Amino acid sequence: MNSGHVTYERSASIVKPEKLPKPASRARSVPHRSVFVTTVILSSIHYMGILAMATSLVMFFIHPTPIATRVFLATLVFTCFTWIIAFFKRRSTHCALCKGTPLIESGALAHQKATRIFPFNYGVSATLSIIATQKFRCMYCGTEFDLLKPSSHSSKYTDVKYESDYTADKSDETD
Repeated sequence: MNSGHVTYERSASIVKPEKLPKPASRARSVPHRSVFVTTVILSSIHYMGILAMATSLVMFFIHPTPIATRVFLATLVFTCFTWIIAFFKRRSTHCALCKGTPLIESGALAHQKATRIFPFNYGVSATLSIIATQKFRCMYCGTEFDLLKPSSHSSKYTDVKYESDYTADKSDETD
């Protein structure tokens, strides 16, 4: 019979603590998300132009008619035009933390945490990630950003009055 005492068995082996996984870092908010939204919209229009050009090229080879030629040339011009616009827009979009260009590669070494979809480079992968999930990871600093997360400096501090705002009120009270 046990009289309320608990006995423990001793073992000869040393128990090693399990390694805990590193906690996932939280995604940061983007201070100026309209720049990213505009860039991604223009890039997605360019990607749709690529699909339209590929479709018209297939149709040109299946039925080589004058209208198929005109449609292919129109989609080719459209794709070139949207590529130029999307390229310069992606070049002007910068990471809020490291000031790199996360939507276009510059040839610099990518961060270990940078993600890439296999056939594409890091910039196209970040653009597709924004289109699909509204999140992206900067390829240079490895920081994850969430376009839907509200900024911590949004309307939280808009009604704060500073000391300089009260100086006019104090001079009225002394008269």
